[in-house]
Amino acid sequence: MTRQQDLTRAEPPTAPGPPRSRHRGVRWFLALAFLGAWLPWAGVHALGGSLDDPLIQLATAAFVPAIAACIVRRWITGEGFTDSGLRLDLRTCWPYCLAAVTIPWGVLLIGVTAATLTGWWSPTELDMPAAAWAYLAAGPVVCLVAAPIFWGEEYGWTAYLRDRLVPGRPVATTLLTGLIWGIWHWPLPWVGYFGGELAVSQAVWSMVWWIPLSVLLEFLIGWMWSACGSVWPGAMLHSGANLVAALGMLHVLGDRVGVNESTALLCIGLTPFVAAVALARSRLR
Repeated sequence: MTRQQDLTRAEPPTAPGPPRSRHRGVRWFLALAFLGAWLPWAGVHALGGSLDDPLIQLATAAFVPAIAACIVRRWITGEGFTDSGLRLDLRTCWPYCLAAVTIPWGVLLIGVTAATLTGWWSPTELDMPAAAWAYLAAGPVVCLVAAPIFWGEEYGWTAYLRDRLVPGRPVATTLLTGLIWGIWHWPLPWVGYFGGELAVSQAVWSMVWWIPLSVLLEFLIGWMWSACGSVWPGAMLHSGANLVAALGMLHVLGDRVGVNESTALLCIGLTPFVAAVALARSRLR
């Protein structure tokens, strides 16, 4: 079966490097990725700054996982960069790139539909300027243009970490990678990421919701990674999840839906796509 035919291929059966070196690399990667982001976030907050500023986000954390992965690959384990997925072969990966730039549209549509069905929002309340409509219509372009920014996370979490956590067990490594990735975001509700101070209950629930959101995203990103061996489709999807699906809900729903409700809607929007991939893989097996 060719890679073009097998759109649901399972994870690689083994992880790079011997177990002892791999475990050492994972420990160092996690320490660098967490401390490299959490300490700057705390510093910005202590100095009166806010993580809702995109420039501060870029400066403090966007590329920290990638930097951590590079340090580990080069100086901790010495394993190099041959398996780091920097290349993209469009001849075999174009279906995954297409999925990566269009799934965010589907997530947005499903999420808005769910908001309507739950009574959180009504289409009669829609009051979106033409510029916002144009932005959402350009969703695939947004995914492509912003992918280099979100590469900074995917080069760490996906291209380095996921294959080294639970080798040969794709479901387990997806759950664990998503859990770790979600926990990495936990300080953000407390340092102004959502544009101001949240009530304690809201901040705690934001931390809780980040776990299923990260796991669902990691399932789709991991599917693309295992099929393509390239970090770029995952970076495109991550870009679209943030800048098309999540930001699109802000444009469409406005302030009628809160932070945690929006995250729940994102999870609802992602679930059918995850279920479709899981069903296709089970049928293939």
